[in-house]
Amino acid sequence: MRPVLRRITSASTAVLVAGLATLGVGTPARAAPGDATARGVVVDLSAEVLGTAVISAAATIGTATAPAAGGTDTETLLAVSVPGALGVTASGTVAEVTATRAADASSASASVTALNLTVLGIDVLDTAEATATAVCPQVGATSADTTLVGLELFGSAVTLTANTPAVVGSAAVVVPGLVGASLDAALTRVETTTATGATAIAVRAVLTLSGTVLGVPTTIPVGTVIVAEASCERPPAAPTAATITPDEGPQSGGQTVTITGTGFVPDGTTVTFDGVPATGVTVAPGGGSLTAVTPPGAVGPAQVVVSTVNGATAPLGYTYLADGSGATVTGLTPTSGPTVGGTTVTITGTGFTGAAGVDFDGLPGTGFTVDPAGTTITVVTPPNPAGPALVELVFPDGRVTAPTFTYVAPTITSIVPDTGPTAGGTTVTITGTGFTGATGVTFGDTPGTNLVVDPGGTSLTVVTPPGQVGPVDVTVLLPGANATAPGGFTYVAAPPTAASITPDEGPQAGGQTVTITGSGFVPGGTTVTFDGLPATGVTVAPGGTSLTAVTPPGAVGPAVVLVSTDAGTAAPLGYTYLADGSAADVTGLTPTTGPTSGGTTVTITGTGFTGATGVTFDGVPGTGFTVDPAGTTITVVTSPNTAGPAEVRLVFPAGTAGAPPFTYVAPTITSIVPGTGPTTGGTTVTITGTGLTGATGVDFGGTPGTNLVVSPDGTSLTVVTPPGPVGPVDVTVQLPGDDVTEPGGFSYEAAPPRIDTVTPGQGPTDGGTTVTVGGSGFVPGRTTVTICGAVIPASQVTVATDGRSLTFRTPPCAAGDTTVVVNTDGGASNGLTFRYVPRNLPVTGDVVTTPLAAGAVLALLGVVLVLLTRRRRHAGQVD
Repeated sequence: MRPVLRRITSASTAVLVAGLATLGVGTPARAAPGDATARGVVVDLSAEVLGTAVISAAATIGTATAPAAGGTDTETLLAVSVPGALGVTASGTVAEVTATRAADASSASASVTALNLTVLGIDVLDTAEATATAVCPQVGATSADTTLVGLELFGSAVTLTANTPAVVGSAAVVVPGLVGASLDAALTRVETTTATGATAIAVRAVLTLSGTVLGVPTTIPVGTVIVAEASCERPPAAPTAATITPDEGPQSGGQTVTITGTGFVPDGTTVTFDGVPATGVTVAPGGGSLTAVTPPGAVGPAQVVVSTVNGATAPLGYTYLADGSGATVTGLTPTSGPTVGGTTVTITGTGFTGAAGVDFDGLPGTGFTVDPAGTTITVVTPPNPAGPALVELVFPDGRVTAPTFTYVAPTITSIVPDTGPTAGGTTVTITGTGFTGATGVTFGDTPGTNLVVDPGGTSLTVVTPPGQVGPVDVTVLLPGANATAPGGFTYVAAPPTAASITPDEGPQAGGQTVTITGSGFVPGGTTVTFDGLPATGVTVAPGGTSLTAVTPPGAVGPAVVLVSTDAGTAAPLGYTYLADGSAADVTGLTPTTGPTSGGTTVTITGTGFTGATGVTFDGVPGTGFTVDPAGTTITVVTSPNTAGPAEVRLVFPAGTAGAPPFTYVAPTITSIVPGTGPTTGGTTVTITGTGLTGATGVDFGGTPGTNLVVSPDGTSLTVVTPPGPVGPVDVTVQLPGDDVTEPGGFSYEAAPPRIDTVTPGQGPTDGGTTVTVGGSGFVPGRTTVTICGAVIPASQVTVATDGRSLTFRTPPCAAGDTTVVVNTDGGASNGLTFRYVPRNLPVTGDVVTTPLAAGAVLALLGVVLVLLTRRRRHAGQVD
């Protein structure tokens, strides 16, 4: 039964309509830039009705994928068939599918001819020829192209335009379980390009079934058929190379290097060194680095190039270093020398060019040279232990072994002289072999001094250090191997010497540790005496050049110190015993008390005072110290101190001795006369009491008085009171030891002020004259002035800080004399006269400074002229 078709242009049973919706086709997924794929025919159809399969077909005929490392993949002349399909048949030929990846472009194409597709016995799709081509150049625009010849849908010719809405059609079919079934098809043609890729599909058919299942309208997706598909991705840019690490290596190759850059392709990248390929090239994920093993190369710089299917990098620099692989050693002369080194060795052979040195048992020789032909090396041996040494030619990146060099140990044949004193200082000559380069000679473990080595290396001279009695090993110290003569030198005993004693003075009671320096001191065999008395605790330091000892008691004055050993006695040293008070015996102290201000002359009696240098009272030295020649009496003046008993100590150069205590008595105030005075101060007060000697001041309520005079016996003083506020204040006498205070000992009483002067004595009747009043008892902020019956308030009166002057401005008043009176809390002052005068002419003290108006000046001038005229007339009458 032929399918029924319906067309949009007639009411016939077959029709082709242009769909109103566009069937979208996404860009196919690609593994990486530069990929390309092509497919001939792809059938992917399946459908079930009520659980029973009615359509099933899956096949891809013709597939090409561009190789990742570059090149082309192609299939041709493939017959179109769908093996094992249910309800689907297909025929035709895939003429060719091809996909290419190159450095400059990737591309793909597919060509299909004489395609026929039937579904459920209905001829759905026919085309005489369908092609798809996609081209993605590395530079330039991508392209996608398709061709269609003889396209039919459901037996009717159709025109399919790329990238437009789908062309759709349908045909009735018989499907068990699907009532009123129809097979629907929507065809699209795709030609899409992006900045990075392109896709071309000649025909893409989407099939569905529609009808009623169990009375329910149903649409069943069937699948997709693709005819001639090609896609590509733009190839990446050529690779770049940024660094190579390391950038130098052996000429024989075999070194693994790391190259960083971009665009390296796994399994598709080569590395060459001056055109010679590296081996083991391994690209890291992401293509940002690779490792490779260098091939052999000529010594010197080489160019390294990284290549992929996408191109080659700019060259990197690599340097091949000489590694000795071309060197051959034929001889080494001489083959032995001393352990101190210094032997010039000649090595012969070939391929020495590029050598950097020669090592002897790993130690570099010196004076290395290689001739231009690379056949001869000269080098000076370094120091080394006795025996055979491995000789290696050192190249920048390798080593070559040469014949062995044997180091010969030095010898000692004689030591002259072979004995000397324990103090050292003996010049010894040592003969033997291999002494060149000797750095020292030890006697036992102690180095000698003044070493001089003979240029021939067969002898040397050295001065012995101090040592202990008996034989010691003598060792010549050499850079390679030392030379030792067991028991080669014998120390014999010598008298000691004494150079210094520290400290050189101390207490007469002894017990002081002193250090004596010198030579020849013998541990366990040295004694020290002070004026014949033996010291204790004698300890000799290693080397016998110093000792320590504890002094015995001795008489005050100089003493002779002797150091002795079995070998003799050193010249004497001087030591001085100092008085330390150990012989002092105090029997009395008079007087036993005195004022805290000090100044008491104290007499101390007893014996053994000779050598005393002072007396302290609670650690503070007294003054006026004297000691009588017999050492039985001391006089001293007490220092200031606080009240109470004070410890008294006699001071000696090397110690102190105790004396009975001295008690400091606090000062007292018994009377203050007079006990009152004016707030202006100036009252002369007499204070009596005890312990006032040395007083440095008297405060009245914290304000110091003046004109202090203290009686010689310290029982009284006079002082002038400072100004103070009304009321009682504490009176404090300041003393070096303890101050003494009489609470409320003096009371300030208010007193009326006194006026002595008023300046100026007159001013204008309109007031404003600044007047200065001199006197006493003026109180800042609490002083008013009465003048011409007016009271000038305290806020307008300026009082000097000493209360002896004030200023104010006069108020207006009638001409004539008036009285100025000053008032304070203490009362009213006496009065002085101030005269108000008319303002005809400037008045002394007038503060008005405004210039006279022109009319006033003319009037004044007229008055003056009239007066002068009258005077002249009067004068004429007299004449």
